Amino acid sequence: MSMDKNIIWVDENDNVLGEVSLIRAHQEGLLHRISVVYLTNDTNQILVQKRTDGRLDHSAAGHVDVGESYLEAAKRELEEELGVSGVDLQEIGDCSSIENIGKIRHRFKVFVCKTNPGQLNSGEVEGVFWADPMEIWDDMKTDNDDKKYCGGFKATLKLFLENRELSL
Repeated sequence: MSMDKNIIWVDENDNVLGEVSLIRAHQEGLLHRISVVYLTNDTNQILVQKRTDGRLDHSAAGHVDVGESYLEAAKRELEEELGVSGVDLQEIGDCSSIENIGKIRHRFKVFVCKTNPGQLNSGEVEGVFWADPMEIWDDMKTDNDDKKYCGGFKATLKLFLENRELSL
């Protein structure tokens, strides 16, 4: 991921405020767009990604580039990170979060699809595993400093569980 690429700066209602460099957005805590995809399987598990920094994260996710829709970014990230293409993505909602590490602010749009991962991008993904989303949610409660789980994963998993009508 190039830190000097431009991304879409938005307000709390997802209205576009302009284009800024990714590094500026992260340094200044400017809210910007991220697309998230949860892969699910027949036993209602989610695919969890272990990032190259060791933290656990969404199945696939990434910044929405200038000129790109959330859906286009979701499909791009799914193919780049997990080698998955040609699947239908169902949008389940959106939310925002602030990372404890660095106070980075993201506006998420979350998608879901039932499929298996393909060829992992070793530059971004250390590994993946299937997990019960409620067990992950319960474990997240002990990770107050975002060292085990990415902060955005916590925000979007809550949305995913609410969408699935699982009790928190």
